Amino acid sequence: MGFERDPWPANVLDPEPYLRVLPELAAQLPTGAAAFATDADHYDFGSVRCVKDLTVGAMTVREAGHGQVAVVIEFEPNRFKHDSGLVIRYEGVTRFTVEVDESKPGREVWPESRRIGDVQLDEILPARTGCTHEVKLTGGTIFVQCADLHATWGSPGT
Repeated sequence: MGFERDPWPANVLDPEPYLRVLPELAAQLPTGAAAFATDADHYDFGSVRCVKDLTVGAMTVREAGHGQVAVVIEFEPNRFKHDSGLVIRYEGVTRFTVEVDESKPGREVWPESRRIGDVQLDEILPARTGCTHEVKLTGGTIFVQCADLHATWGSPGT
């Protein structure tokens, strides 16, 4: 992520460096990406519409026709915080990677444990072909480069 602290202090999440430059970045982002990144609740850790603590439910990659690839990521709500999940649809995808951190020995894993973990922070940055969206999770990272993205709070069918 481009604006995280180095070194990153353990258990400290601070989107402030990114938020300071976001107004300038937003002007360079595609419409959907700008709307999602600048939503007032996006980085408000107390909000039911904050991305922090969402979990990955499903990721779908598909041919979208006209030589395009689309990705859809369905994030499930944290039952103690969110009133709904979040679906992000990426159009014109040119890069999609998922990195899963190595398991730590001795770590307790419960049947309901998520391997890739919970969302911690994300950044949307302008790119030559649209934007990039990097999502840091407790157990890995998702990275998408695309023409634009559209985020919708609610269930996947909405």
